Amino acid sequence: MHELPPSKLDNKPNKTADGWWRFIYAKSFHQGLIIGIGSLLCLLIFLVTVTPKRYNLSVGMVPNQTIAANKDVVDEVTTLRNREQAANAVTPIYHFQEGVADKVMLNLDSVYAQMLAVRQFAQSLPDYGPNRVYTEEEFQAAHNILNLVPMKDFQIATLMNTPEDQFDEMYASLNPAIRNTMQGNVTQSQESITITSIMQIVGFKTNVNLLQNVVLPLLRAIIQPNMVVDEDATEAARQAAWEAVEPVVYQQGQNIVVAGEGRVRENQIEMLNSLGLLSNTTIDYTMYIGAVLIVSFILLLLAVFLSVFCKSVFQDIKRLLIVYITAVLTLLLSLVAKSIDAIYLASLLLPFMLLTVTLGAVPALILGTATTLIAPLMLTSGMGAASPDMVNLFVMTIFAGTLTTILLHKRYQRSYILFAGGIASVFSFLIVLAIGMMTSVSMGATVNKALFALAGTAISSLLCLSLQPAAESLFNLPTPMRLLDLTNPNHPLMRRLLMEAPGTYHHSIIIANLAETAAEAIGANPLLARAGAYFHDIGKLRRPLYFKENQIGSGNVHDTTSPQVSAAIIVSHVREGIALAKQHRLPYEIQQIIAEHHGGALVSFFYHKALQEADGKPVDEADYRYPGVPPQTAEGALIMLCDTIEAAVRTLTNPTPDEIVAFIEELIQKKVQSGMMVNAPLTLRQLTQVRDSCASVIYGVFHERIEYPKEIDKLPPGERLMAHLQQLRTTTKNKAIKATVPLPTDTPIPQLASKPEADTPAQPPADTPAENIKTTTTLDKEGE
Repeated sequence: MHELPPSKLDNKPNKTADGWWRFIYAKSFHQGLIIGIGSLLCLLIFLVTVTPKRYNLSVGMVPNQTIAANKDVVDEVTTLRNREQAANAVTPIYHFQEGVADKVMLNLDSVYAQMLAVRQFAQSLPDYGPNRVYTEEEFQAAHNILNLVPMKDFQIATLMNTPEDQFDEMYASLNPAIRNTMQGNVTQSQESITITSIMQIVGFKTNVNLLQNVVLPLLRAIIQPNMVVDEDATEAARQAAWEAVEPVVYQQGQNIVVAGEGRVRENQIEMLNSLGLLSNTTIDYTMYIGAVLIVSFILLLLAVFLSVFCKSVFQDIKRLLIVYITAVLTLLLSLVAKSIDAIYLASLLLPFMLLTVTLGAVPALILGTATTLIAPLMLTSGMGAASPDMVNLFVMTIFAGTLTTILLHKRYQRSYILFAGGIASVFSFLIVLAIGMMTSVSMGATVNKALFALAGTAISSLLCLSLQPAAESLFNLPTPMRLLDLTNPNHPLMRRLLMEAPGTYHHSIIIANLAETAAEAIGANPLLARAGAYFHDIGKLRRPLYFKENQIGSGNVHDTTSPQVSAAIIVSHVREGIALAKQHRLPYEIQQIIAEHHGGALVSFFYHKALQEADGKPVDEADYRYPGVPPQTAEGALIMLCDTIEAAVRTLTNPTPDEIVAFIEELIQKKVQSGMMVNAPLTLRQLTQVRDSCASVIYGVFHERIEYPKEIDKLPPGERLMAHLQQLRTTTKNKAIKATVPLPTDTPIPQLASKPEADTPAQPPADTPAENIKTTTTLDKEGE
């Protein structure tokens, strides 16, 4: 098989290579490498862009610069203080507890009984009297008796020395006072108020000493609240009050610290810390995690969309590389625009424009949409009023980018990039202006943004205009504009064909016309078909005289050459054509056409000649066959068919349109039956369209022309004899016509132009295969 460029080879190692090298050379590994590295670079650029500036501040410092929030942040310190105040302000919720009054009265009776027992113990002691002094053992015995009320020794002494009437009077007033008080509400935590109220009632009839030393300890021991706090209800009320307090939020772009205004407070430090804006604090990992997730998701969708809707781009390493280089370049330019605080100058339309003119509209729309989702997030992160700017950039890029894709689709002039860029610039200006008029109160700021958007779009068009030739040259792309340059007759290879192999040049021009017309009919790439036809036979420049169309006025060198050598020379023009194509950096698609335009056809003329000269000896057919494969592209198949058709129709003499169509149909069927169309993406309907389009072009070559008589004496000697013979044939024909239909003697009879008999090929026998018709007349078309 003919050698093709390394970028298109399968790149598979031989069978002895180990699995590691097989993996390294696999196309899937190269695709994954490009996607992985490209996506990683895009992600790193995004993270660098959204990373905020960090400051060195502490509580009490006077700020020397204003710091705004790069995203919404809660003032946790102030919010916590406000919530605590609201929760503490909630009044406890109480509920009435049944049986408390009865319990208190029972406790009163028990205490009263113990007090009576203490008094009886005191009265049983010797020397009992109102001023008696008791020993430590006596006090301890009294305490053991009165264990329901904690009392000190002096209070026990007051109880034991109080006269009987005063004690009875105290109890007589205390019992109803306690009973009446407990009928009302005794609130928890307010028992002291209740005790004070009872003491005031009892104090009117009770000795002060007895009141303070006996009644007060008794009340403190037995009084219990009947209105107790409902802990669950109170906690729920406090929680509701806590949650009702709205958090104090600083919006994105709102100033947290203002230069020169007071000292930095604790709540400000906490907010800066949570945003990761302090140099001595940890990084805000949540922001980076969110950035990684959203950008990774967008880039994953980019790869999926390319693999589903642009398989030709996804499977081609260099085209896939262009996609990710464009993505990285666009995000880098966005980073530069943000660093100079001019986000509307970002070249967001570059993917739409550059990929449209290099790879096509579909990959341009896919990548343009992906970068449009990523770049506005980059450009507006950490800025005030981010939402309006994000909307402006997103809407402007989607609409203007789609417009440029439509304008540049299938446009072949480089100057049209400037035209499309101008239209898109005006469109961007109007979009930003319209959105600003709806959402902004500052008309001056809106116009300023719109002007920057216009300038950014213009910069995108200029970058596209400068990068397109570089991309075409670096990656050797067959873009429409590159193909137009290659089809220029002043191309060095075309000039060489014209000067060194004029017959091949003329042959290539005819095939180019046929192939371009056929490509337009079936929806293939007509420019690629024309360029491929121009260069498909450039290998004949090595030995032009070995091909019949270039043997003008000279003998046939194959008459003195062995069939095997002749066949080798004929076959070698494909290999030498590929070498010339590589030398002149013709696109791979054209090199592929050169390699495949003969497929694996047999050079039948020299093969049969070799059989005749072999005298029964075996002849290796492989020595007389092109070592290629059938065409794998529509354009390559068209050039193979047109090459066959152009060579074969030379055998026809004054054919009718129906004869031309039938003849081309037979040639196409021969190619199909021989397996030469097995790899071509052509349908039967398209082959019919190829037949009709080629027939229309070829019939124009065979249209009738009136031959004007020339003066024989002025003709060159070589043509004079042929002219005499032609005149003799015409005179004989005219006499036969006059014998049947008399004509006026002064009426000239127009003659159809005809070639001299010596140059007119003989009509092949009816049983001659269509594949070999051309080989019997022109040596250079063997096997084509």
